[in-house]
Amino acid sequence: MIRRLIFVLLALVLIASACSSNDSADTATAADTDETTGSESDVAADDSTDTSVDETAVDPDPAPTDEPAPTEEPAPAPTPEPEPTVAPEPACSALEPGTNEIELTVNGDTHQVFVFVPSSYDGVTPMPAVLNWHGRGSNAIEQIQYSSYESLAEKEGFMVVHPTGLVTPGETATTWELIDGQDTTRDDLGFADGLIDELIANWCADANQIYTTGMSNGGFFSARLICERADRIAAAVSVAGTYHLDDCEPSRPVPYLAFHGTDDETVPFNGSGQSDLVDDPDAVSVEFFEQVMPDEFAEFTVDFGCDAEATTETIGTEVIRYNYANCDNDIAMSFFEITDGGHTWPGSALGAALVDLLGYQTMDVDATVLGWGFMSQFSLDD
Repeated sequence: MIRRLIFVLLALVLIASACSSNDSADTATAADTDETTGSESDVAADDSTDTSVDETAVDPDPAPTDEPAPTEEPAPAPTPEPEPTVAPEPACSALEPGTNEIELTVNGDTHQVFVFVPSSYDGVTPMPAVLNWHGRGSNAIEQIQYSSYESLAEKEGFMVVHPTGLVTPGETATTWELIDGQDTTRDDLGFADGLIDELIANWCADANQIYTTGMSNGGFFSARLICERADRIAAAVSVAGTYHLDDCEPSRPVPYLAFHGTDDETVPFNGSGQSDLVDDPDAVSVEFFEQVMPDEFAEFTVDFGCDAEATTETIGTEVIRYNYANCDNDIAMSFFEITDGGHTWPGSALGAALVDLLGYQTMDVDATVLGWGFMSQFSLDD
């Protein structure tokens, strides 16, 4: 009995001791848990802050937006290297600056032609060109010297062309045909066409700026070109010789100047019929010299619809200029009357030394300077 009691008491002591140990362990675990929890809370707080920053910087699941995606600018193209400058190839035959002597054959007729090109000529850029026809019995070289057109052409930058005419069989003087059939062995109008074609195709002349001028027989020939080649001639100037063909029907109004001396003994100003070229008073040519120069010019003004009455302008003491206004296409028409003037080229330095041969030479006007200044205002494409 006592032994059993002792055994029971011993068992109770052991149970009490075991319970005490468990309570201490639980307390220690709870304390450990609180420390751990506190540390994790601190870490959680830190992580929360870091996460907030990360979410602001990069949104792992961005909301959809209607804004277009930015377009990436293309890289600029590299700048090409400039190509070296190459001089243009000449489009025309190789005429040299200065006076070029050429033989030109048209329809079987061969003419000596002097073509002057200024130093500005490049063989590519079209240039204005003046056809300068010599008088009866003269030639290209004499017309070059008499008119002094080449020095002006160099200064102003245009071409000037001096052809030499042919001699009719049985005669001795070079001439230009003034009517069809005058010389059945040649065709000067056809030669003029061929010369203009050559100028444009091979010598860089501007097709819209082909002009004609000439002395005496060459002045008459320029008038013929107005009648029959108005579509090719932009303007004209006649010196000491103009006439209007009976069947003259210009295809367009042509700006025109003419100069004539009142004492011209070769081509009489007032149509006296007397000429130092005519020995026989019964010769057919007498009728030709019965033409009155101002009247012949006035017939062109009728063709071109100008006012019938001209206004007058005095130049110096020896020149009266008759200006015709209100012409078709606003062209200009003027006739210069040279008081006491002979068969001369006004303003020519050479002509001033030939008074005994050709008559009085005025210097109040210059048919070269004034003629070019007039013609150069006009173009076929105006």
